[in-house]
Amino acid sequence: MAKMLHPEQAIHQAAVSYLRLLENMGELMFLHPANGGFRSKAEAGIFKSLGVKAGAPDLIILLPGGRCAFIEIKAPGGYLSASQRAFRNTAENLGFPFAECRAVDEVERFVRGLIAAPVE
Repeated sequence: MAKMLHPEQAIHQAAVSYLRLLENMGELMFLHPANGGFRSKAEAGIFKSLGVKAGAPDLIILLPGGRCAFIEIKAPGGYLSASQRAFRNTAENLGFPFAECRAVDEVERFVRGLIAAPVE
């Protein structure tokens, strides 16, 4: 029997499938910074020294014209941690779009808006 995914993981994987289609069409490029998981104190220190940021979003979207956007995936009822709110606020203050999505259709709506936005 297949292992059940956590709701957030299922949404994230569906979002990645959608983004891969767009990436294959040349519309965008994306990545997931694999910051999560448990690390030893030493490992966490090494990662921090390499630039890992607490609160980094689940998906980084790169778009034509040198544009960048961020998506944080949350299960329904989930909320941003303090470090995620801080990252979001800094990103938005710097002019980068940031979306908190609880369903793949929210990801699709956000990304379609990004693609449709004029490149300056």
